[in-house]
Amino acid sequence: MRTPWRTGLGDFSDCLLTGLLVALASVPVVTAAPAFAAGCRALDRARHGIGRPLWTTFWADFREAARGGVAFGGLGLLAAVLFVVDLEAARSMPGAGVLGPALWVLAAAVAVVAVRTCEVVATGEPSWRRAVVTAARETAASPRDGLLTATALAVAAVLVWMLPILALLVAGPLALAAVATGGPR
Repeated sequence: MRTPWRTGLGDFSDCLLTGLLVALASVPVVTAAPAFAAGCRALDRARHGIGRPLWTTFWADFREAARGGVAFGGLGLLAAVLFVVDLEAARSMPGAGVLGPALWVLAAAVAVVAVRTCEVVATGEPSWRRAVVTAARETAASPRDGLLTATALAVAAVLVWMLPILALLVAGPLALAAVATGGPR
């Protein structure tokens, strides 16, 4: 019989292993979205005691999510580049004190919808386009869950900023947060 602390330790180790697998699968940057979706799927299965071992289920989920997810990841990369360009342009414009924070709020909203899109794909939506629409609707319908996801993203960003090596692990807890805040479908 497993004791509660061993169960918690197993969940923690699944979370860290998922973070490492997501980091490994995200080495070509455009595969970050399908890797994160596969991490969400693996942790969702692990939470419900389905589909062990994690290593093999992750790679199978990654291959499945990569079908439409690479294009989504490429668009996300393009959006990040455009955000940096817009932020630089906004600094030289009149009203930069208002425009800069507005761009950051917009970027946070887009990041929340992107994370929730990966979670929607992980929990059963095969089409990335429909997953974006579903994630945006769910975020608008449940701002509390969106705020929790934004908080998880902020904590992950601060952790990586403070200790950059945590970039290898932070995707696991972030995927768990995304799955935990995602609604039942």
